[in-house]
Amino acid sequence: MDETRVGDSGNVPITSSSAGLSGLVLGSRYRLDRLIGSGGMAQVWEGTDTLLSRRVAVKLLHPHLATDPLHVERFRQEAKAAARINDPGVVGVFDTHSDGDHEAIIMELLDASTLRDLLDRRGVLDADTTERIGLRVLDALEAAHRADVVHRDIKPSNILLCADGRVKLADFGIARADGHTELTQEGSLVGTASYLAPEQVRSEDVDRRADLYSLGVVLYECVTGRAPFTGDSAATIALARLHSPPLDPRQVRADVPPHLAEVLLTALAVEPANRFESAADFRAALMGGSIHVPGPPTGFESDEQLAFIEEHPESFSRSERGWLLPTLLILIVAAAVTVAGLLVNETRSDDPDGSVATTTPADEIEPLAVARVATFDPQGSGTKGENDDEAELAADGDPATGWRTELYDEPTFFGSKTGVGVALVLESRSEVDRVRIVSGDNGWSGALYVVDGEVDDSIDLGRLEPAATVEDVRGTVEVATDGEIGRVVLLWITSLGEADGSGHRVQIDELSASGRPAQG
Repeated sequence: MDETRVGDSGNVPITSSSAGLSGLVLGSRYRLDRLIGSGGMAQVWEGTDTLLSRRVAVKLLHPHLATDPLHVERFRQEAKAAARINDPGVVGVFDTHSDGDHEAIIMELLDASTLRDLLDRRGVLDADTTERIGLRVLDALEAAHRADVVHRDIKPSNILLCADGRVKLADFGIARADGHTELTQEGSLVGTASYLAPEQVRSEDVDRRADLYSLGVVLYECVTGRAPFTGDSAATIALARLHSPPLDPRQVRADVPPHLAEVLLTALAVEPANRFESAADFRAALMGGSIHVPGPPTGFESDEQLAFIEEHPESFSRSERGWLLPTLLILIVAAAVTVAGLLVNETRSDDPDGSVATTTPADEIEPLAVARVATFDPQGSGTKGENDDEAELAADGDPATGWRTELYDEPTFFGSKTGVGVALVLESRSEVDRVRIVSGDNGWSGALYVVDGEVDDSIDLGRLEPAATVEDVRGTVEVATDGEIGRVVLLWITSLGEADGSGHRVQIDELSASGRPAQG
């Protein structure tokens, strides 16, 4: 269904099927208070959980569909799929209700409108706002794909923009989870024609790359004001993408940044093998461009906060010159500096033949080999650990992948928890002279420790002096650790910095250490 605004009554029609439901209590617990949305499959009510005394959203299957086993199973599958995903970027599911007459999903109540509403009002979004929305949806998709759930219906009406700046992914009604039975007839199209991936049009098996394609379509529409494929019927629109990529978005609107245009064309490749492999890859590509702006997403609270593209953008050729000429000048200057550096570093030997030699210190530090990467979460509640399955990504040599902390409401964690860490366990005990950190640019802070032993609760940071501290980190930093000796290089994060829209967290893309083997 097309998700309607949650938390805003709008102009939702009161039908005969809904007029008598106000005040109804489902399962002796969930009271229907006010109709706030309606779609082809269900209504959305603002309700009250009378047991916990909290406001909730109740998604209620239309009565005429509640007797159809296929629709009921699809409706229940939505709840199951969403419940498998533990991520703040996905609309939370609290409970379900089924009594023969009513099928309902109990969800978190949001003060939000949809991206579809925003596009309908404004027509086009600026590149920064588009990127922020894309990053938040990619976070949610990464969590869904990690839970083996493919959404299969990514579109603007399923992306909620909350009044507090959060972005939420909704409606897993046609999601498919590994090991679950397909609930559509063979050969039928599943999804919305304008946003389908080519493999969905061909009725082939789909994986997470279909979701990434659909998000590419959404972001393309955001920055150009039009879908990449158009036609006079749903079938024509769906078939148009089977044989060719869309028009370069810069040829639709010249002020689309070149980097963003390149990212979108990659996401919209006809063949899945030519697209981004994962949501993390897509996110890294978006963040790698000059359009990335740190901090939480803005512009959803009021129309005035959105900076939109001018009605008559400059020509394509002028736009290209605007970024190409400065880039060429930078390359020329960089080349000159490189040559000058080589000339300065060259020294002539005293040998009669005048051969050229370069001087190298005998004790020059070298990269230290890493045996494994581990997380350090001694103050965590329940099972210790912090996204352990991503830890190795912090030292895989690829800055496009990384380890992330979990999401927190406050930058300084909560309660008695004061930090979380990630550690390099070196191949051998070493003198560590320098640590290099490649990270996000949200202004986080922390400390570096070089210690012996294992990465477990035996490391008592209260009894140790840090080898170095880092504050307000944005991007790449190199930190001197002055030859501290040990086998574990621990990065302890004490402040998560600025929020990213969903909450506070830090991403470490690369962590490496340099030094020399310890003597003795």
